Amino acid sequence: MLNLYWATYVSSFTRLPYAWQFFSIGTIQEIFTLAVERKLDGIHFMLPTPFDSSGEVDTASFTQLLAGARDAGCTGVVTLGVMGEAHRLTDVERGTIIDAVVAAAGSDLTVTVGASAESGRTLASRVRDAQSAGATAVMIAPAKMTKPNAPATYAYYATAQEVTEIPIVVQDLPEQTGVHLDPVLIGKLHTELPDAKYLKLEDPPTPQKITRVVEATGGSMGIFGGLGGAFLFEELRRGAIGTMTGFAYPEVLVAIHKYVTSGDIERARSIFYRWTPLIRYENSAGIGLAIRKEIMKRRGFTTTADVRPPSPPIDDSTRAEMDDLMGAMDLDVSNL
Repeated sequence: MLNLYWATYVSSFTRLPYAWQFFSIGTIQEIFTLAVERKLDGIHFMLPTPFDSSGEVDTASFTQLLAGARDAGCTGVVTLGVMGEAHRLTDVERGTIIDAVVAAAGSDLTVTVGASAESGRTLASRVRDAQSAGATAVMIAPAKMTKPNAPATYAYYATAQEVTEIPIVVQDLPEQTGVHLDPVLIGKLHTELPDAKYLKLEDPPTPQKITRVVEATGGSMGIFGGLGGAFLFEELRRGAIGTMTGFAYPEVLVAIHKYVTSGDIERARSIFYRWTPLIRYENSAGIGLAIRKEIMKRRGFTTTADVRPPSPPIDDSTRAEMDDLMGAMDLDVSNL
């Protein structure tokens, strides 16, 4: 499979993203090897889409964002998810962002690209675009339907399976899609679609559903949490292999994962409970993205905290609440 995958995408440099012209053939081949062979266990930093002061995509900030993920010890990053404001981007912007993220990731960070769409045809196109640009995996949430049903949802994912050669992360996010994925259907997708290897579970209560999915899949499907990391400690203890979320201090999530997987539950619990106040506040419904972007700006990851309208920015009162909370916490991540 790897040889076929490699031959398909490096037979001609003209088919590679512009940024890849600056990589050696060996580096590009290493990136493609990751896409086929690398396991995704661990913490994946869910990237926001940075904008400059004029509202244009600020591709330069991806360098700082991915450096932050790399320094934190993340396994990889996720781009073009809900928190990446994918639904507010043009198709041209999507391509520019994927190329910038893949270039900044190099060979040491995996790149999962959101490819969700409202039709199978669009989905297939986005999957092809992501894998041809060098994505490690694609994340796909169900298409919205007036009357959601299992056969239509299965057919939608089967369309992605027909064109993909990289893993699929099934995104279970009923709050946004209106589609509730039963563990039995998730098990069917995992069993019958060879590349449906992972699940990003964001259907609360997540710890309890993780147990049900583990039972439905025999524990063979890699399960990630999400939702800002609000239940990461419990999710890991239920069998999750990591999380895909954009909490602005990814070092914290990496440490929790490290200590749970090494068996130091007390250390993991202590870190999780110490950081829960900020995890909770950053996860505020309706304005969580703007709060997260403000913190990332303060950390030097981005140059602005701007969100794309009609998403609401934070107001002065919210900013004052953040100052109060963050001033009361020990935000040192050097000795987690």
